[in-house]
Amino acid sequence: MVADPFGWIGHTLDDRYRALTVAGEGGFGVVYRGHHLGLDVPVAIKCLKVPQSLGDAERDEFERRFTEEGRVLHRLSRASAGVVQALDVGSAVSPRGILTPYLVLEWLEGQSLESEIRERARRGERCWPVAEAVELLTPAARALGGLTRSA
Repeated sequence: MVADPFGWIGHTLDDRYRALTVAGEGGFGVVYRGHHLGLDVPVAIKCLKVPQSLGDAERDEFERRFTEEGRVLHRLSRASAGVVQALDVGSAVSPRGILTPYLVLEWLEGQSLESEIRERARRGERCWPVAEAVELLTPAARALGGLTRSA
């Protein structure tokens, strides 16, 4: 089980998004499976870990860049159905008193690439056959190709 470093589980961000469980954690953040209270749909809430070592100006710049990333992702997701839909970006203070910049995304059911690679290794499979790898990557390539043409 992944820890909840912000203490969001069971709490609501900005009166709109209830954090239900931790879906994953990386070096830069935590992703919660959440619920959009207004739309009554599952969402992913990506919460950024802001380094404590940053000064006020650096923290403001860090948060500004994260907000801009959310805006860019929103524009990209509007341009292509092949890109996860960004629904909102914001910042809230967590129940543990931690400033939490967050990005709300549509919830996609499935398995992470990391989990798939681990499962393949468990079965003794190392690499995907080229045809299968191309099939897996084609939707992403199409989405990105469409974005570069519309940019």
